[in-house]
Amino acid sequence: MYQTISLRFMVASSKAGRDGSAPLLMSIIVNSKRVCIQLQKKLKPTEFNNKTQLSTIGDVNNYINVVRSRIMEIQTDLFAQKITITAQKIKDVFNGIQTNKQWGLIELYEQHNSDLKKMIGVTIGKNTHDKHQFLINYLKNYMKNIDRPIEDLNTSFINGFYAYLRHDIKQQHNTAIGYMKKLRMIFNMALNDNLIIKSPFAGIKYSLETVTPTFLTEEEISKIWKKKIDIKRLDQVRDIFVFCCMTGLAYIDCFNLTQDQIFKDEQGVMYIKRKRQKTKVMATIPLNNISLSILEKYNFKLPVLTNQKMNSYLKEIQDICGLKKNLTCHVSRHSAAVLLLNHGVNLNTVSKVLGHSNVTMTQHYAKLLDKTIINEIKGIKFFDNE
Repeated sequence: MYQTISLRFMVASSKAGRDGSAPLLMSIIVNSKRVCIQLQKKLKPTEFNNKTQLSTIGDVNNYINVVRSRIMEIQTDLFAQKITITAQKIKDVFNGIQTNKQWGLIELYEQHNSDLKKMIGVTIGKNTHDKHQFLINYLKNYMKNIDRPIEDLNTSFINGFYAYLRHDIKQQHNTAIGYMKKLRMIFNMALNDNLIIKSPFAGIKYSLETVTPTFLTEEEISKIWKKKIDIKRLDQVRDIFVFCCMTGLAYIDCFNLTQDQIFKDEQGVMYIKRKRQKTKVMATIPLNNISLSILEKYNFKLPVLTNQKMNSYLKEIQDICGLKKNLTCHVSRHSAAVLLLNHGVNLNTVSKVLGHSNVTMTQHYAKLLDKTIINEIKGIKFFDNE
């Protein structure tokens, strides 16, 4: 925004020397904030009229006009560089102190995302980049496509954006918190690069709500697998979903699966061996008759669609199969873990199949299994208590 600047000149009579002359001062006021600069001119207080802002000395008046022009140039330059104009910044530039480029939040985030895009397939998956891009789009809508200097944003902006995600976008608590943590990362980056002196996230703490993940029983997976589906796109998505239920592969790992990651041991057992995209932990996954038949059906090149399309088509499959549980790509991974544990596979083995970085992550699924056992057994009545 182009700010209106008020300039006032005066003589610092309190600093008068022996000859009665004192420094000429210039006061700069922007948005009610004032700074003062001592100029390179001296004159007697009687030689300057504060009301008319004129001196009885022509040379001083010419000097004041030059200074005014210089201040206007500085204002125009700061505005052109999209730097928020403050009295202190004008003073700094006038005194020869370099003013660093001022970054807008969207501008900085898009630069970050551009760098992040180069790392797709190297250190991150496409899904990670996409989530950041979704957040940029949410920010643009919230800010009505008007970028704002990152140093001008405060806690009220942060709280307002969280409310926007929850109320306007209708996001669940944990999803909104995930986006807020990504946004905090951008402000921390700006803080580390000295683009801001304080993060508006200071003092704000977010906590995730405990959510019990959805998983399918073996009977439900079988129902999906055996269901006759004549629509090709749904048939393919069903196959991919069941494949992930059999292998425990996350969506991104299934998407990036290639034939050179599939091996055969001395006994002829086929297995997948690859690093998980998320944890970089090597996972070894034996292929059973179902998962192997799916690979053979597609000549070992699975037709994996985007995560969004997969989840959209899974909702159709959910309806076709008459399931009440909400199907998503990640449900298949939860289901695989519980399925293996249900069949008595050791917790450490399940951890290695899933590619977890530690067994503590896998224990979460063991708790799900305990909860399932309790829920299924607690309702049984063996005999009436008379």
